[in-house]
Amino acid sequence: MKQLLIIFSALLIISTETFSQTSYGSDLSATVAIPTGGNAKYYNTGFGAIGGFYYEMESNWRIGLTIGFIRFGVNNDELNKYFLSTGQEGSVDVDGSISAIPILLSCKYVFPGSSTRFYGIIEGGLYTYWTKANGTITYTGANAGVVPLEKSEFSSEIGFALGFGALFPINKEISIDANVRYNNVRSSETIDVNYYTEEESVGTSHYFNIGVGANWNFDL
Repeated sequence: MKQLLIIFSALLIISTETFSQTSYGSDLSATVAIPTGGNAKYYNTGFGAIGGFYYEMESNWRIGLTIGFIRFGVNNDELNKYFLSTGQEGSVDVDGSISAIPILLSCKYVFPGSSTRFYGIIEGGLYTYWTKANGTITYTGANAGVVPLEKSEFSSEIGFALGFGALFPINKEISIDANVRYNNVRSSETIDVNYYTEEESVGTSHYFNIGVGANWNFDL
């Protein structure tokens, strides 16, 4: 929460110190997301899209809103290894995913230039997670049996993103947008793979985004 308050304060200071709006626009990028952290191996590379709209100030700051959807599939092989590492006997067969839906306030500084324009970006807000999992846990030890695994729920966490990118102009209004973001979320949504001990679970909350898309910018 402290990090998010700092981000919002910075956005407020920047927005009050800029002179006036000179243009507005929107952007949309297809993105590849790479989970990071200790539990990253339990999830496959994610895919999705990130977009938003903004106002650009005379000072080259762009203030706006970013919305995205990114889906990470579950790595069933790694989940089985994790399951066995907890001391249980048997196997896990899960078809599942965790989808991140970020809704973030965005502050971007675009460096001046006559052709390619580079930028840095900071964002903060709410990450909603949609967790889905269907399958079975088959026990072959003392607790032999087959247990169904089914989960579908939403949860929300506070987080922020830092990144950079480049705009490659096609004409006066449209540019190709290439960008990289690192998303840091306060905590993680998980999928439980142990029916008998609820605390045994795996999750991910941090990830890199690598995106390519288009940016539309229009004068006011």
